[in-house]
Amino acid sequence: MGERIAMEDPEPEDAEIPGPDVIVTNAHVLTMDARRPVAEAFATSGGRIRVVGAADEVAAVAPGSQVVDLGGATVIPGFVDAHCHMELATTHLKYAVKCFAPPHRSIAEICATLGEHARRAPGEGWIVGRADFGLHQFVDERRPITRSDLDAAVPDRPVVVYSGLHVCTLNTAGLRTAGLLQGAEPPMGSTVDLQTGRGLELWHWLPRPAFEVEPTAAAISELGREMFVSRGVTSVTDIVASVEGVRAYQALERAHRLPFRVDIRYHSPAVATSSDVAALGLESGFGGDWLRIGGIKLFVDGAGHDLAGASLVDLKWDQEDLDEEVRRAHEAGLQLMLHVQSLEAIDMALHALERAVRSAPRSDHRHRLEHAGDMALPDDVLRRIRDLGVLVVATPQFIYSYADAKVGVNQAPLRTLHEWGFRVPGNSDSTGSQPEAANPFHGIWCAMARRTRLGLEVSPTERIGLDAALRMFTADAAYASRLDDRGLLAPGNLADFVVLGRDPATIDIDDLPDTPVDAVWIGARQVYERGAVQPADGV
Repeated sequence: MGERIAMEDPEPEDAEIPGPDVIVTNAHVLTMDARRPVAEAFATSGGRIRVVGAADEVAAVAPGSQVVDLGGATVIPGFVDAHCHMELATTHLKYAVKCFAPPHRSIAEICATLGEHARRAPGEGWIVGRADFGLHQFVDERRPITRSDLDAAVPDRPVVVYSGLHVCTLNTAGLRTAGLLQGAEPPMGSTVDLQTGRGLELWHWLPRPAFEVEPTAAAISELGREMFVSRGVTSVTDIVASVEGVRAYQALERAHRLPFRVDIRYHSPAVATSSDVAALGLESGFGGDWLRIGGIKLFVDGAGHDLAGASLVDLKWDQEDLDEEVRRAHEAGLQLMLHVQSLEAIDMALHALERAVRSAPRSDHRHRLEHAGDMALPDDVLRRIRDLGVLVVATPQFIYSYADAKVGVNQAPLRTLHEWGFRVPGNSDSTGSQPEAANPFHGIWCAMARRTRLGLEVSPTERIGLDAALRMFTADAAYASRLDDRGLLAPGNLADFVVLGRDPATIDIDDLPDTPVDAVWIGARQVYERGAVQPADGV
């Protein structure tokens, strides 16, 4: 499936080497480094930042370097996406059926698209459609897709349409293929309504398209560059969806075709458990600057709601089993990303973390609670999290995506979290259902404007300013993923930076998502150019 991508080793002269020594000068550098927030220039050596400061100071310490005069342009550190499902997003956006609204205006149009796909690609395998969060809000019928809708469009092949990733609808053939019509019980935390075909938390259990290494690599390379690098993303923490995804990343690295630096997180138990990874002796940080192992991601609960405003408790672990999984990861030196979208899940996660940290004290574990920062939390819970040294992760994109503002997880109390002293990382949580989330400037706008897709304002007192929002997607995102040599432009850090066409401070808040990215550099090598940046004369 998909075009092939050359994976053979490059010729020796094409081997990956650090970028040349470069002086970036005549720039407005927003370093994100509290020790020197603003600078005029910086110099690189061996793909890392050597010195940051005034233009004359930098020139004096790095004679003979290639000079890039930016004519006063604004420079920021490369964005770090601290929580992304890159493999899943890119393969599904490239190969699954796009059921988004718009361009579709109705369920009838979406079903017509699925039917046309079945005619153009005959076979017996699953047809997977990807649609928006809360799709029912954006179609003429103002209701979810049902089993009967899909049966009329594709009666003889299994079909699943995901609205987001946690909510889906199956046709009759899909229910039968999954064994649900024959009485199969979905796993803990999952439910299905056989009459409507609507399911919650089935994505990790349903048969899904399996992409081989080469089409997976092709999707990551193409769409990763198109959707992420072009918007200034230079490092991604990816919760990989398959072993093929891990192999695709390795193949891309060998061929020097990775579009960005990658921090792999194994999804437990779907891809590898804590015990699996620990048994190999691997710890967080194993690997190199381009591809490394970051740790373990596991779901304590699922969505915590049905995307239509109704709360639910969909826990996936018994406390004893969760305690053991967390303990094994912690003792093995693996950073944990614990998905929590309910107070019950947060309590379970903290209980497991408290036991693990007591048994093997480690002050800088930086274990994380994914999505805990997307809901308002009581002071006693915040204090318990802070005292344990756990990071709170929020996804500002959810403010926009959950458009009717009824769902509890779109409250995102960012100002409160900052006042409590939390370093809140920015991220896309992109799985393919919300392509706009790949743009960090969209997330920055969400954190500042706090408006939904339907224009509703959500908790306006929790707005944060531009500087804090930029830090979420640079320095704080890097910190949360233990990528301590990224996210700020300081001596010793990787020379990953973005040249902007405009200073974000001069842009109207509602125009921030369209902030122009003129160039992206990774390791002092330019990997993307919009056409506005040229080297100085004589270089």
